[in-house]
Amino acid sequence: MESYNKNLTPYHSTGSRLGNMTMNEQAPITIGVLAKRANVGTETIRFYERKGIITQPPKSGGFRYYSEDDIKRIRLIKKAQEIGFTLEEIKDFLMLDTCTSDARQVIQQKAGHKIQEVEQKIADLTNVVSALKKFLDACGTDTPDACESDARKSNACEIVECFENDWECCNKSS
Repeated sequence: MESYNKNLTPYHSTGSRLGNMTMNEQAPITIGVLAKRANVGTETIRFYERKGIITQPPKSGGFRYYSEDDIKRIRLIKKAQEIGFTLEEIKDFLMLDTCTSDARQVIQQKAGHKIQEVEQKIADLTNVVSALKKFLDACGTDTPDACESDARKSNACEIVECFENDWECCNKSS
């Protein structure tokens, strides 16, 4: 059994200290911690700093310490990128700061424009799918050696000619 000095009074602290930080305080947010909590790489953070999207904090004791707001800001940047905004557009949003009527007007304008861009991309992709289906239907073959038969050779589908004629010259039955 361990012996202890009965004359000592136990000390009950409000939290143990680690350097200048108590256990109840958050650990300092270095670039590595920021990257992990914002779910990005450290190079992404450095890139955002170079582009002026986030502010690089000054060094303190050899390290740069970031804030909880920096984590939120980077998460917002990533979310805005996911829905199609460019970094330049996101930078404009971040300069708005508060939801004033002017800010809402800018958001409506930029989001409305982005919706039009996305709808145009959808229309363009729908046209691509349609063209691919037409190409497949017109010039695709059921068997790999279908073009090798004598009958097929005489009525062979010239891909360049078919392309020029919007796939009208190709015919699977020829």
